[in-house]
Amino acid sequence: MTGSLVCITAKRKKSLKKELLDLMNCPQCRSALSESGDSLQCTKCGYNARMVQGIPLFTDVPATIEPWEKVERGPEQGTAWRKSNWKFLNAFVSKLPVDAKILDVGAGHGDFADIFEGRHYYSLDIVPYAEVDLVVDLGEVNPFKDNSFDVVVLMNVLEHVYECQNLLKSIKRIVEANGSVVITVPFLLKVHQAPFDFARYTTYFIEKMAADAGFKVESLQGYYDTQYLLNESLGNAWQYSIKTQSKPQQFIARTLVFIIQRLVNWFGKVTRKGFIADTQSQTNPAPVGYLVVLRKKA
Repeated sequence: MTGSLVCITAKRKKSLKKELLDLMNCPQCRSALSESGDSLQCTKCGYNARMVQGIPLFTDVPATIEPWEKVERGPEQGTAWRKSNWKFLNAFVSKLPVDAKILDVGAGHGDFADIFEGRHYYSLDIVPYAEVDLVVDLGEVNPFKDNSFDVVVLMNVLEHVYECQNLLKSIKRIVEANGSVVITVPFLLKVHQAPFDFARYTTYFIEKMAADAGFKVESLQGYYDTQYLLNESLGNAWQYSIKTQSKPQQFIARTLVFIIQRLVNWFGKVTRKGFIADTQSQTNPAPVGYLVVLRKKA
């Protein structure tokens, strides 16, 4: 096992959820797994997955990834993009049956976990955050039974997955017939969580990726926010462009950025606030990011 388990040990986790074990089987031979001390074992083929404080570790913790600190987020916290994600996901989840089984892939510190309060909700990540139920790279190892979940959630995850097609195909097997995959993915956002930010997707790629994995696109929307993008650009100018100039030019440029930022804020008060809309309703769409619902083909 490589990498650090500091995330798990920093906050004690309860024992393995019994209902989660019922949804899993051996990723090698598909036989039943049983809990044995600090591991999950397959009595048929001998497969063994170590557990740390109730969290099964099905794949090695990447040695090159440093866990990110928890940032408090919610419906009124974080960036405009994150707030749009919350609104989109909350609206979708509120329409689900109370007994729907939901898997949150790449859940991290559980930024959206409050939306699933009181539901059959399970979370995973490749990093051993204390908030997740299991650690696994689902594109490589899939410990779940066929058709285990009604909904799989990928919130700002696909841009960090190099083999995104493998992940979606793996997810297809564990989603019920006519089950859903809910995705948010940035488009015009700057690189984040470097160096593990691999891609930006167009609507055309999203549609092709979904079809190749056995899904149909039920909904493909964008989040549009001109003021947010203008402020992002000004931030980039402040951080990168201005520093390369002479001292007098830096002073002038920073003064202009200060003035322009105030104008942008006024501009935001007299124009449409950030909004979610179908991509087909926008000519040459240039959204902050996309909000997608895929449906598994029956």
